[in-house]
Amino acid sequence: MKRLSIKGRVTLWYTSLLMILLCLGVIYLFAFSGQVFTRQIKYKLVDIVSDTVQEVHFRNGEMDTEDIDFYRDGISIFLYDTNGRLIAPRINRGMQVDSVLEDQSIKRVVMEKEAWMVHDLYAEKDDTGFWVRGIISTSEVTSTLKYMIILALCAVPVFITVAWLGGWMITKRAFAVIGEMTKTAEAIISGENLNLRLPNDHSGDEVSRLSGTINKMLARLQKVFERERQFTSDASHELRTPVSIILSQCEYGLETTEENEKQYCFEAILRQGKRMSALLSQLLLLARADSGRFQPNWEMIDFSELCQMTVEEWEEKAHEENITLQCDIESNILFWADETLCIRLLTNLIGNAIKYNKEGGSVMVALKKEEQSCILSVKDTGKGIKKEDQEKIWHRFYRGDSARSSEGTGLGLSMVKWICTVHKGEISVESEPDVGSIFTVKFPLEKKY
Repeated sequence: MKRLSIKGRVTLWYTSLLMILLCLGVIYLFAFSGQVFTRQIKYKLVDIVSDTVQEVHFRNGEMDTEDIDFYRDGISIFLYDTNGRLIAPRINRGMQVDSVLEDQSIKRVVMEKEAWMVHDLYAEKDDTGFWVRGIISTSEVTSTLKYMIILALCAVPVFITVAWLGGWMITKRAFAVIGEMTKTAEAIISGENLNLRLPNDHSGDEVSRLSGTINKMLARLQKVFERERQFTSDASHELRTPVSIILSQCEYGLETTEENEKQYCFEAILRQGKRMSALLSQLLLLARADSGRFQPNWEMIDFSELCQMTVEEWEEKAHEENITLQCDIESNILFWADETLCIRLLTNLIGNAIKYNKEGGSVMVALKKEEQSCILSVKDTGKGIKKEDQEKIWHRFYRGDSARSSEGTGLGLSMVKWICTVHKGEISVESEPDVGSIFTVKFPLEKKY
């Protein structure tokens, strides 16, 4: 047996519940209404009979009935003597019921298929006893209740049908969006097209919020997949070049008999091997960072001393490239950091400033303390970076036009940015083509790990 859909089950549930509640409400209403009507008739009957007793007067031993209203509010009044003979009204309208007079009794009498409520009251005035009887028909109340029952039996099904149709339309409209979401999700799975997005009417309801959340997730997944696809492509490209060189040098080295040529081949293979090793090392580190398995080794470091040592290590390379390397480092700047990562950050920034500088250019490394932060800046007089490329330099494997001829991997600045993120720091760049660039790093000095 096919199971009902969610909208069918929801509609069936609240329709059934509504029908039960309406039926119980109608039953209770009719029962309560009947009791209320009966009680009201009793109170009215007793009041009018009691008022009539007060209105009865005797004059010269004869009952004076001129001021008595024998028919009021649907109640007929009759006066009897102690022997049960009718005293008033004089004209018998045929409304009397055949029932024994009983003092202060309220009873229901059925006569000729019509129901009556009768109230008798015995009283004495001027030493003369008499009976007052009040009679009211209950058939009208019964008829009213019957009409109400018929009306309810007709109205309740109509009301339930309208509620069912309205609920069905609402749930159908709500779940229609889910149906579209399902189709879109299936299209994404079958076509591997992450550009598709789930429909969203932006109504602000639960389905709309779910669609918006899933769309955000899809956008993020798309970025991750595209980044991973680009990462794989770029990594393959970067590794293919040194592998090709190594293979060609090995083939050439095996064919040649010249010792000098073999030596040259070994040196080329060693250079490309080191390049591949450095690239794989950086890829492994970034992969561990992406997977969350990298745990920094936090310790209190002297960043001033670390900067000074790194500058000294690069002085020889700067001299070889005819680059002037200067520094302005404030002493005793201490904070919690991973020393290895900080060394890599300094090495990448200073190394890039030297590598991509002009002939006879200069590099200035400055470090200073500013409130609760330390500011590191590396300024060079190189070719600079175009404005439209300044956001791209942080992407993995991105290499600008001026860097494509070098043997860099394109991972240096992306790693610098990641190191800044690990240390809750910030990095920015100011650059102008043919003038130079300034990379500025801001690290918080207080411990945040």
